[in-house]
Amino acid sequence: MTAIPVGRGRWRVTLHRRLFTTGTQPTWRDSLIAEMTDARGRQLSRELNNAAAFTFTIDGESTQAALPLELATEVRAWRWDETQGADVCMFRGVIDHSEDQITEQASVVTFVAHDMLGLLGRRLMAVPWTFTQVSQDTIVSGLLSFANNPQSVPGTYPFYPGSELQVVWSGVNPDGSQRAGGGGTLRDRTYPGNTIIGQAIDDLAHVIDGFDYDVAPIEAFRDQLRVFYPSQGVQRDDVVLAYGATVAALTRTVASGDYANYVRVVGNKASADPAAPQLAAQVWNADANDVTRTPVGLWMTGENASDVSVQATLDQTAQGRLAFLGIIVPTYTLNLAPGAYRYGSPNMGDTCPLLINAGRLNVNTSVRVIGITFDIGDDGQEDVNLTVGRPALMLADRFTKASRDIDALARR
Repeated sequence: MTAIPVGRGRWRVTLHRRLFTTGTQPTWRDSLIAEMTDARGRQLSRELNNAAAFTFTIDGESTQAALPLELATEVRAWRWDETQGADVCMFRGVIDHSEDQITEQASVVTFVAHDMLGLLGRRLMAVPWTFTQVSQDTIVSGLLSFANNPQSVPGTYPFYPGSELQVVWSGVNPDGSQRAGGGGTLRDRTYPGNTIIGQAIDDLAHVIDGFDYDVAPIEAFRDQLRVFYPSQGVQRDDVVLAYGATVAALTRTVASGDYANYVRVVGNKASADPAAPQLAAQVWNADANDVTRTPVGLWMTGENASDVSVQATLDQTAQGRLAFLGIIVPTYTLNLAPGAYRYGSPNMGDTCPLLINAGRLNVNTSVRVIGITFDIGDDGQEDVNLTVGRPALMLADRFTKASRDIDALARR
């Protein structure tokens, strides 16, 4: 165990030029502009199957305020890990938002950066592509290749190396270790022109027998787009989330909008004839009409999948949504006690015991980590908040670890 070096806080923030290199890869030091020692209000927010964001503010009168250039500079956030005795890069992202607030008394600028997963949402396929009976690993790897090497017309690459994201594909096991081959079910997918690559990856992830994914920074300058199969995270019995011990405060949320026991998805009927039959898939579970056992009644939701024109694929999409929405699971925001968090303990996606005995709650269950937020104080301290349970609806992640039914809700 190596303590935090004297004279600095746990976290450091560095600013870098964007590099669009091919061939030999530089280290992060080759692009370094400055360490942002004047950064305040620092926060790193990570969510399951979603882009990570890093936010910080700087006094507008600081000489460092002029260093970040929107879209042209990157931020790295480093956290000292006592076990490794070194800074660990927790985030790499492009500054894509800024806001200057100026009054007679003060001038403050706020910067927001998103990781490379966010940039996949700004890459689209100008050239249509079809995958036939190939693994979802291969499809994701292919989609990433299209993002790094977009074509204007077949066979032309006018945007390279400006399109290079410095991201490579990596297939991993639930614990993050390298995975050999496999990658789940063979898929058929046709992507028309204008398909957004980030959305295509997310849609593929959330069918039955899909996967989880993230972008992780690595020392050799590049990031990894990691595909976790069958899901991200492992069972952790060494991390107990207990109110009054490792948890200092919490918020519990149950929302009906996150639940449905009937799902109907409309696809693309691939016909201009308005009288042609609608392409649709509908699925439901026993809770929709088992009023004796679970008196909740029918809760319906409808969704569109305009990029799906194959009935079997649409059926998989509907089943995946029902697997996620058909279990009502509270979501908890846990404010961890000082010192309760250690690097990688827990990791995103891990399932941990949750113990709460307070107010009306008598909770003894297991929950999945679906969000981690680090609020970094100006004096170097950190406040770590975990979101556990299952993702909010917008995250569109199946809660594969859930095994409880509605009968148990009051006890959780």
